[in-house]
Amino acid sequence: MTAAPQPTGTELLARLDRLPVGRPHRRLMLQGGLGYLFESYDAVLLGYAASAVVAIWSVGSGLAGWLLASVFIGYLIGALAAGVLADRIGRRRVLMYALLVYVGFTLVAATASSPGELILWRVLSGIGIGAEATMIVPYISEFLPARNRGRNIGNTMLFLGFGYILAGLTAVTVISPNPEPGWRIACIICVAPVLLLLWWRRDLLESPRFLISQGRIAEAAAIVERFERETAVGGELPPVPAPAAPTGEPAPRRNVLRQFAALWGPGLAVRTGVVCVVWFAIQATHYGYGTWLPTLLVLKGFTITKSFSFALASAVAQVPGYYLAAAISERIDRKWTIVVFMGGSIACAAGLAVAGDEVAIFCFVVALSFFMNGVAGPLYAYTSEIYPTETRATGMGLASATARVGAIMAPVAIGYLHDDLGFAGVFAVLCGLLLIGALVLALLGLRTAGRSLEAMHAGPAAARTRDDQPA
Repeated sequence: MTAAPQPTGTELLARLDRLPVGRPHRRLMLQGGLGYLFESYDAVLLGYAASAVVAIWSVGSGLAGWLLASVFIGYLIGALAAGVLADRIGRRRVLMYALLVYVGFTLVAATASSPGELILWRVLSGIGIGAEATMIVPYISEFLPARNRGRNIGNTMLFLGFGYILAGLTAVTVISPNPEPGWRIACIICVAPVLLLLWWRRDLLESPRFLISQGRIAEAAAIVERFERETAVGGELPPVPAPAAPTGEPAPRRNVLRQFAALWGPGLAVRTGVVCVVWFAIQATHYGYGTWLPTLLVLKGFTITKSFSFALASAVAQVPGYYLAAAISERIDRKWTIVVFMGGSIACAAGLAVAGDEVAIFCFVVALSFFMNGVAGPLYAYTSEIYPTETRATGMGLASATARVGAIMAPVAIGYLHDDLGFAGVFAVLCGLLLIGALVLALLGLRTAGRSLEAMHAGPAAARTRDDQPA
């Protein structure tokens, strides 16, 4: 009796894509969502901690800026490194190593005795959390079926909003009453839940798409079969459709320079340029607006207490923004969902620039947070979809790193712009930046909703077809 022939990579991916979203998919999305929760929780809570340190150690404004920006520098390095490594050694190993790096250096940060020391540890811990955040969406997107991939990724990113809210509550109860031990305790609090996530991920599966791209068909087959068994509990599986496109030969191993150069090669250069522009525009606006909002409101005449209450309300508004964007991204496509939400952000920023009374300012602040954060889910999904498996993580890493450049530059630039242009001028500049990003995506972006990952990357010829044209 002869053994059954080994399935091809194309057959395995057709079997994986036909599965309904079941228990194994939900487990991965929950793990990814918790990763995003800890990312936003860390960034905001330790931002509060840094503010406490500035007061306790009497840190000057110049050094304080570096202290607040240190984690974003780490994010940038982590995003670039994670993308390259994940396309070479696998998604699973990068996700696990990133958490270990974050845990170790965040614990060390709690022992810092000087601003310079704290900046160093925050850069290094930022590398870990930046790598983790960059890899989550490319990883889970390679398991999710095409028909509802965008909605499920968007729902995963709801956890970002919960992290912002929890960080604000923790800052009030832990750091505010006793700033000196409080900021150190905050570092430990950030690590504790991540240790639980690290334990939970001990049996994390490697992406079948990555394994197939490396020619490790037997390992990929075992994972697909496991997903089929767990998904089929209580019912039968849908039939396997005809594969959309062959997976081809295993991807050649490239050095780091060639890996990044591939993103700017035939069929991918326009895609890469589009996502870099859009990510920079959105994240520069988001972090510039987010970090300066309380200060801008105070400069406009609001009390500190009232400006903080506005900021908290804007954090709560993020959650429905994530949800609505996820819900419509399969109906009007990821590309157009992003454009619509960027358009809403532009309208709200313009309204905020000219609003005169307190009620109008409050409404525009909340609405702007709704639209700006709603963009995140479809944007992450879109970026993970437009690259083939062998460059997906590297592309995501480059886009995320570009976003971190915007996050570092924007708060500094707004400080200078406010002196010259005032409150209204700052928001006019933000509107212009968002408008550039929206136009670039609308004119040059790729349609992705409902299409298998392989269908968009059937080869260089396919990459240059009409599917890359505006739709």
